[in-house]
Formats: sequence, structure tokens, C-alpha cells
Amino acid sequence: MGALSKLRKWANRDDGRFYQVGNESIGALTAMGVLVVIGALILWQLHSQAGISGFWAIAVGIAGLALLLAGGTSGSNGSGT
Repeated sequence: MGALSKLRKWANRDDGRFYQVGNESIGALTAMGVLVVIGALILWQLHSQAGISGFWAIAVGIAGLALLLAGGTSGSNGSGT
């Protein structure tokens, strides 16, 4: 058994010491929340050139975080993830 095979076997072990994270699909609210937060960061950088107040960027960021929270709590298993 080669060194990489041993490493792969060690990394893929299931001895109960680690939490399983797993892959799950990303919901629409979570995806929109991430995009809105990225938009808020861009708006924060460009608010003076756009001629608007920085509070708009903060408001958009809060809305994006709310979407992220709503998307994170809408899981089918009820655990909030």
C-alpha cells in the first residue's frame, strides 16, 4: 500500500471522532442571501461614487444576512442547517 493510499484511507476513516458535514443542496434563499451580501460589499465600496448614503449599503447587508438566516433555518430536518 502506497503512502497516498494510506493517507486516503486515514482521511476517509469513520471512527466517530468527527462530525459529518456532508454535502447538501443550497436553497434559493441562501443563494440570494449570498448574492445580496456580495452586492452590499460592492455598494459599500462604491457608495460615494454612486452618490448615495452608506446606510443603503448597511441596509442591503442586513437584508442579505436576513436571507441567509432564513435560508439556513428552512432545512427539511428541522435542525436549522
